[in-house]
Amino acid sequence: MPVTIVDEEADVIGPFNRLSASQLNTWNSCPRMWYYEKRLRLKIAQVPKLFMGRAVEDVVCRVLRESPGLVVSGAPEDVYAKGAQGLLALPERLLPATVSELEKWADTRIRVHWPVIFAAIKEEWSSNDRKGGNWLEVNEQWYLEMCDAALRMHISEVSDCLESTEKSVLKEWRSGHRDTIPSPDGRDGLVGNHPLAASGECTLIEAWEIARPWFVDPDAAAFSMNAVHPDFFFQGEYDLVYRWGGRTRVMDLKASMGSGDRSGDYIEQLRLYAMLWWVTHERKEQIDSLEVWYLGAKVRKTIASPSIEEMEQLENHCQQMWDKLRNNEISMEECPPEPLALRGFSAGGVATEPSEGKRCDHCDWAGICPGGSGNDDLQNGGGYTRSGQMVEHQLTPLQDLEPRLTIHAEVFSYSQVGEDRPRISVMQGTDYATVKILSDGDYPEDLAKGDMIRLIDVIPGTNYKGEIELKMDPFARIEKATEAEKGDSSLLGFRARWNVIGRVAYRTHKSGISRNGKAWSRKGLVIFDGNASIKVEGWDNQWPAQYEIIKPGSEVVVINGSLDAWAIDVRIGLEKGSTIHLI
Repeated sequence: MPVTIVDEEADVIGPFNRLSASQLNTWNSCPRMWYYEKRLRLKIAQVPKLFMGRAVEDVVCRVLRESPGLVVSGAPEDVYAKGAQGLLALPERLLPATVSELEKWADTRIRVHWPVIFAAIKEEWSSNDRKGGNWLEVNEQWYLEMCDAALRMHISEVSDCLESTEKSVLKEWRSGHRDTIPSPDGRDGLVGNHPLAASGECTLIEAWEIARPWFVDPDAAAFSMNAVHPDFFFQGEYDLVYRWGGRTRVMDLKASMGSGDRSGDYIEQLRLYAMLWWVTHERKEQIDSLEVWYLGAKVRKTIASPSIEEMEQLENHCQQMWDKLRNNEISMEECPPEPLALRGFSAGGVATEPSEGKRCDHCDWAGICPGGSGNDDLQNGGGYTRSGQMVEHQLTPLQDLEPRLTIHAEVFSYSQVGEDRPRISVMQGTDYATVKILSDGDYPEDLAKGDMIRLIDVIPGTNYKGEIELKMDPFARIEKATEAEKGDSSLLGFRARWNVIGRVAYRTHKSGISRNGKAWSRKGLVIFDGNASIKVEGWDNQWPAQYEIIKPGSEVVVINGSLDAWAIDVRIGLEKGSTIHLI
């Protein structure tokens, strides 16, 4: 079972507050880097290679999900749109008969899927407001070759399976046996014999089906494919888990040469995954083998599996680190800029002499960190008086911003057309507001005019007409309630404008063409103080000319910004009457 079905009632931590291998590796690289990225949630520059690695894995998994017994090599990329159940087994003359023919089938399927995934990932990068690098420098052919390398590594598993599968295992598979959590194969279930079952010796198609690893279904929802520690403090997502042949082996796909410092992180990641498998299988089942597949170098690197004693130590360390980093409000002072020395690796993850230079030389946060050219002299709140003026503006610390409220009100109107989200307006005395439902939120389906309700953790604001809107995101909900509760706000009790100060971590920008054909552009800054960060965003024409000289490390004050939120993201909007000042 490579996936944990989490008991949500028992889970007091939740998917957003668990530790992961990447978090631990970030902490080990530099505690201050961890603080910036995990505590303040600053985002590193989104360069194309980060997206292309995901594209490679997506394409590989889509080919793994398909079967050469059901899909001819040139079939459309969406042939599995309705799953495998509706597809008929191919006649024998259309089946790959040799390993070489199977490799050609896989190569063709890669090139069928690649244009769709490549276009989608390029669009995702293009629309990211933190994108960096140059997409024109992407070597598309190189990443295609990585997909080829991954499928050839898999086909070597299929070939071994063809030669070594025992008759008893083959018979069991032919009768329809599946793992408790089967490898994603496009089937919701299976009753009776497997539709691709043959007779006699194991066929190449059967070996493909039997050897298929568990992998992250590319169409699965976020967090649905994680393995989670029984005590919920640690989670991980395996790339490939091979379970054929009576052994359990975990493989990690890396769309790289393996010649950089991060190859050291991959070793620790797989050791943690071995521990995770062990504790999620009642400490009775150990991983038999760990490998990193460096697709750029076409190398499978074996990692030594940890002993039970080592896994106990890893588990205890994870527990202690979760308590330190996630179960407490760790401060910036507790995360010093003490980077790990760079490690040396050549192609294929082969350890070599340590690299020259310092980790800080390549860090995204060198401009704001004391380890680079920054400092920790950060202002949290206080007052600000603009030069030449007498008025002092009171500044709210970023962690004290309050974008949500709960109100008790009466439903003034309720309507719903088809499957669209309902349209709701509420009133409180003589005051009215529109409820703007932006997600499949938690609200009663039988609301009617005159019902008394509590709108819990909604986000108040005003539209361009000055009318009050109460936005509902995934963190907001509505429940029927005859009486208000202590702490409920009045409809006009929210604060519309806020003043803040912060240091700039980076600038953001996104643009596009609206439905009416007009170009639009939004600029932003992500600012932080010692305890929190927030994005300041506005339309292009709302920013002063100073925006172009603002850089990481600059100090800015925002006066009369409007507060908004989506889930855990809080942001300040520049509206009419808002100003921003570079100190």
